[in-house]
Amino acid sequence: MISKARDFWYPLFLFLLLVLLSSTVLPGHTATTDNGDATTEVQDPAKIGNGKSGSGDKEVVDKTSKPRKERRKKLLDEADAVNKNAGKTMPSEAEKDADPSLRKEEENDEEAGFDVLEEGRTMPGFSEDKEGNTIAPTYKTPRDSKKPVVALVLGGGGGRGSAHVGVLKELKKNNIHFDMVVGTSIGSIVGGFLCAGVPVEDIEKMFLDTSLMKHFMTVPLGVRVVASPVMVLPRVFGRHPYDGLYYGNKFRKYLETHLPDDNKNIEDCKIKLAAVVVDLIYGKVHALTSGNVAYAMQASSAVPGLRKPVQIGKNIYCDGAAAENLPVDQARKLGADIVIAVNIDERYPPVTLDYYRKMGSVSKRMVTLQLHNMDQRLAEKADVVIHPDTDGIGLLSTDAGDAKRGIENGEKAAQEAMSKIKEVLKAKGIETN
Repeated sequence: MISKARDFWYPLFLFLLLVLLSSTVLPGHTATTDNGDATTEVQDPAKIGNGKSGSGDKEVVDKTSKPRKERRKKLLDEADAVNKNAGKTMPSEAEKDADPSLRKEEENDEEAGFDVLEEGRTMPGFSEDKEGNTIAPTYKTPRDSKKPVVALVLGGGGGRGSAHVGVLKELKKNNIHFDMVVGTSIGSIVGGFLCAGVPVEDIEKMFLDTSLMKHFMTVPLGVRVVASPVMVLPRVFGRHPYDGLYYGNKFRKYLETHLPDDNKNIEDCKIKLAAVVVDLIYGKVHALTSGNVAYAMQASSAVPGLRKPVQIGKNIYCDGAAAENLPVDQARKLGADIVIAVNIDERYPPVTLDYYRKMGSVSKRMVTLQLHNMDQRLAEKADVVIHPDTDGIGLLSTDAGDAKRGIENGEKAAQEAMSKIKEVLKAKGIETN
């Protein structure tokens, strides 16, 4: 019963989210994605208020109340601030020596730490606009220009993430190294553990004993859905938590207990990590490249409607899968020369008419189609794509058999792609032994 409820509600949550994100634009703004970047075009002020319309034929009278005018102006100012701060690059050591203020700013960031829920604190490497809102810039990875940067991209997919483990085992066996891991949702979790120095065998155990996915939802989804009316009671008494069925704090604590004590922050990781999230304030995709690893994992896997979003400073983030489930674009923005992407989506084979007589079958099928189309476009930008067979493994599966099959199929897919991987690396001057 619980399994059926899980299969029905999760696809419905994700499908509604994808529909909303694909059709919603902030008032006064136009979202564009010509080059993979989410940009914001601000309407000409002359076309708003008591000015003339663009055609010059009719006068447009603004009947908006003063508070709403002020709110609109604030939104436009915030958009300007984001555009001005986008695309910053990390200063080099030479630049820091030439300008001591840059080094002082870096020291202040390190001292500030990464505090998700405390007001007035800014995540390291982030800045604030004139209104005090946190701005997350996109950083390029500092590197030796002579050595190509290799990025491993791990896509989202919940319980199908066991396939990532199989891929990692095979890459390790073939001595394939990478400079950064860019992950979305379960990809950020597997990647976060790997970058922090957790052995692949330990990550594998978390899937096989099903502890990872069980901690993702501390209470079965069916029980939580039934109890959801009770969760409205705090709002009656004036408490208004963020939207979502689960807080995710117990899951974060589970992640923290499995991270090495000396690698709790992204900056301390043995391999560079980028956890991909969606900024719900500005509607943009960001890669978290500094701060607490467990909080970054929690934010990147905060499935809208299912888990409450995570607040960082004055911004709020949710699962990056809603916009970039296979974060190849983010890897390129971070300076990757070679991208090896692992796509764990189900394939989209034809099904019979009777398939759609099952409860939740249409929403589940549409989620599969949405992810397939989104990730196919992104996969084309990678140098190598590894696509394990994850058909039939549920996004919220807590079945040990599913985990074992995912790992085995991940190993098989990586083996099949190994000659291509070595060929691409060799062409860039990287030898593997």
